Amino acid sequence: MGQLIGTSESVPVAAPPYPSHPITARFNFLTAYPLARSAEPVSGGVNGHTAQGFVQTSPRSWAESDVKGLLESGKVTFNAASGDKQGPITIASAVSSPSTASTAGAAADAPKPETRVAVFGDSDFAGNAGLGIQGNRDLFMNTIGWLSQQENLISIRAKEPSDRRVNMTAAQINMVTLLSLFVIPGLVFAAGAYNWWRRR
Repeated sequence: MGQLIGTSESVPVAAPPYPSHPITARFNFLTAYPLARSAEPVSGGVNGHTAQGFVQTSPRSWAESDVKGLLESGKVTFNAASGDKQGPITIASAVSSPSTASTAGAAADAPKPETRVAVFGDSDFAGNAGLGIQGNRDLFMNTIGWLSQQENLISIRAKEPSDRRVNMTAAQINMVTLLSLFVIPGLVFAAGAYNWWRRR
């Protein structure tokens, strides 16, 4: 497991541009990770499979070597001498490889089976609290689309309309009623009467 991520921000944040990958193609939202570990791919790959990072933290973050201090106090500082690694730090990686499963009977235009794996150094980003951040939700959905080989599902989703209701007290409702039924029409009538009187 990788090192925990320290940061000068409130939480580790990733921002565009993201590393090139189908999951993050045309993806331009901020994403936040409450408590992340690094998920650096192994250099050179393993057994012929090479993972590729697709999410990196901001340059103001670092991989923290004093994990105990970070968990206990939540306040740490970058210290290269103790083994801290300056960001950006990869916190999500993906790998794919051709599947050995039989494709007999499959349609000619069907995608070739692949084994796909995506690893995040943080699970909270897709929790109820984290999904309130637009980028977190879209990144999670894009990852699911890529894992299921349905790249057509990878997109930037429309924002849900915000709640724009106006909440008023009973007194405020009465005031609006008086203004709309009596005061404003009265002013319009008075202005019309004044103009008529001047033109007599």
